[in-house]
Amino acid sequence: MTRDATKRPAPSAELVGLAFQLVAATYRSPDAGLRDDLHSGAFEAAIAELAEAAGTTAPVLPKVDWPKLQTTYVALFVTNAAGVPAPPYVGLALDGELLGPSAEALKRFLAHHGVETAAGWHDLPDHVAAVAEAGVLLADAGRDDAACVLLERFLSPWFQRYASEVVAADDSGFYGPLTEFLGSFTSEVECEAAA
Repeated sequence: MTRDATKRPAPSAELVGLAFQLVAATYRSPDAGLRDDLHSGAFEAAIAELAEAAGTTAPVLPKVDWPKLQTTYVALFVTNAAGVPAPPYVGLALDGELLGPSAEALKRFLAHHGVETAAGWHDLPDHVAAVAEAGVLLADAGRDDAACVLLERFLSPWFQRYASEVVAADDSGFYGPLTEFLGSFTSEVECEAAA
C-alpha cells in the first residue's frame, strides 16, 4: 500500500464513518453479514472507496475460504495455544490490562456522548468491533468531533499495537492486509478539536 503525500485529506465524517464500518465488519466474529458483503462485492467496494478518498491503494484480498476465515479469526483474536497474537480489546492495547483505566475512560467518553453497549452484546465493551460500532453511531448522529476523537484516542492505538502481530500471524491473507490498511488510515487521523 502506498500513500500519496500530497493527498492528506482532513477526515470527513463520511470517511471516518466508512472506516468505522469496515473495522466493525472486519473484527467482529465472522457472520452471515460479512459473508454476504464479501460475496456481493460490497465489502471490497467499501475498501476501494476508503482507499480512494484517503489517497491510498486498496489491499488486494484473496478469494475468501469461509471456514479458513473463521478458523483464522479464532486463532488471531480469540484463543490460540501459542497465545492470542492480537487480543481485540482497546484496554489491552493502551494499558496492557482488561477493564483498566482506558476501558473506563472509553466507557465515560461514550456515556458522555449518549452511546451505551447494546443489551445483546456478549463481549467486553472495549472490543474493537464494539468501539467501531459506537463510532458508526456517533458519525450517523452527526457527532463528527466525537467520532474522530474515538478513532484517534481509542481505535488507532489498537492498530498501532497489534497490526504487525496480525500481519505476521494471519494465514488467511484477509486479516493481515486489512489490518495494515485500516491501521495506516487510523494512524493518519488527527482531530481538530477534542470532544
